[in-house]
Amino acid sequence: MFHARRVARKAAWAAAAACVLTTAVSCTAQGSRQESREPAYFQSLVSQTNGLYYHPFLREERGSTEAQSYALRILAETGAQPKVTVGATTAAALRSDALKTSALWGRYWLVPLRGAGVVAVLGRRDTQDVEKLRTVGGWYEDPALGEKSDQGRLGATWAALEVEAATGTLGKLPATDKAATADWLDRLADGRPKLDEAAVLARCLHLLGRSVPISLTSPAAPDTSRFTERPDEERADLLEDTYNYVLLQESAGRKPRVDRTTWRQVLSHDAGSLDYDQLYSLVHILRATGSSTGEFSSVTRSLEQERMPDGTVRDPSSYLGTPDASLFVQRLRSVGGWTVRDGHLLAAVEEQADSQDAPRDGAARLDLASLRHSAGGKSFSRQEAALCRDPATVPTTVTADNVVAWQRATWDCTESGVPTPVPSVPRWSVADLEGAQSAATLVVGLHQAGQDDRTPGWLTADVLRRWAADPGSRASVYDRALIVRAYLLLGGRADASLVRQLAGEFRAHRGCPGLPGLYRPDDEPGCDLKTTWAVWELDKALDRKLGTLPSQGP
Repeated sequence: MFHARRVARKAAWAAAAACVLTTAVSCTAQGSRQESREPAYFQSLVSQTNGLYYHPFLREERGSTEAQSYALRILAETGAQPKVTVGATTAAALRSDALKTSALWGRYWLVPLRGAGVVAVLGRRDTQDVEKLRTVGGWYEDPALGEKSDQGRLGATWAALEVEAATGTLGKLPATDKAATADWLDRLADGRPKLDEAAVLARCLHLLGRSVPISLTSPAAPDTSRFTERPDEERADLLEDTYNYVLLQESAGRKPRVDRTTWRQVLSHDAGSLDYDQLYSLVHILRATGSSTGEFSSVTRSLEQERMPDGTVRDPSSYLGTPDASLFVQRLRSVGGWTVRDGHLLAAVEEQADSQDAPRDGAARLDLASLRHSAGGKSFSRQEAALCRDPATVPTTVTADNVVAWQRATWDCTESGVPTPVPSVPRWSVADLEGAQSAATLVVGLHQAGQDDRTPGWLTADVLRRWAADPGSRASVYDRALIVRAYLLLGGRADASLVRQLAGEFRAHRGCPGLPGLYRPDDEPGCDLKTTWAVWELDKALDRKLGTLPSQGP
């Protein structure tokens, strides 16, 4: 294709490959563990991009302008009439995001937003700017692509004509300009173009009011037989090719004829695994070949759940999984009493570790090694174990400034059965919240390392008592839970009043859309894995008096 769509489709389809009609088991069921009662929503945190778990607060972030574009197009195809009511600042941000990517495709992505009510994102000035990209040969060139081939020019011309058609200026272009573009397209059509090129040629000619040569429409629909047995990339290509075939036939005024059974099965079983670009192609294929809007009720419902109050959408396919988030999922499983063995996670970790982008710094390497141990029971290699004795990775002198890094690295090592040196700890002030946070992190870290008896003498329950009782308005839920837990580890006691206070605060921060059992760190809507871990650990230490821990598995 002529821009990033084809690459993105292949990546997304490959990520969802295990869920694409290969068995009767659904994608969610693949990650289920029959021997436990792990919440099903954990599996919704698996990234479509790399198979690792992602931080749930990403769900409260608006998707890219391209994602908005395809989501709105899908809703329109399924019979909805979506409206977007963003303010001027957000509209400007969406516009900027689009135009930084491409002067032509960026404006193409803005078309549905304009149609949904965000008029300011695309106007008369844009059509003037688009026309400046027309060449004397009739084609348009996108400076962002830097591609001077006919294929690159064809993609740019398609985007330009779509923008001008959507804004009502295409019909007002001088006849000589349109004729030059049409003549150039006709010359390309005589060159036996491939299916994707033929589809764009036909669409461009249709936009210009020209007839589509019969020679372009001769290809039959792609063969989707034995679809479930084909390799992942081939399935992605089949979706792309079928969409191109449909676009080609529609542009020529002909009825597309495709194997609807295959694509209806994909819609039924795997619509949730596709990114918005793929889902738009799928929905358009079925709509163009006879499906009623009623057949897409589940798609509409799913997309509406991803919409934010202003009408824009989140984009699940952009949620990037990380070792950090994956480790906290594993630790939540451990606290909840569920199995931590996870073959899908292990495969994703191995792939990341073997990639060109594999981390080089010690802390990140420890995270990956710890994940391999947790998900697959794999022992540390000699080099990985050496990191647990490397002062550059596990500091031997712990201060208020490096205590978080020390605690995380020590945690990785200890959980994986590799001991770490006992650190020296110079005294620091606990007179402010930051000092109390650091002190609590130290206490919990020493406990995790089995080194409780090495807690420095200046750090006692009395030192943390005031912070456990009332850390102040700046403290997050994570801070509160961690400080109280450290206070208990130092010998402090939580009376009934403190337990009631904690239970009420945590209850007020419980849950976010689709994740009812997780906790929010503050008054923002996004849940947080680290916060949930701290809350659950504290509840465990208090013999479940807070009521935050989920029911134990068998």
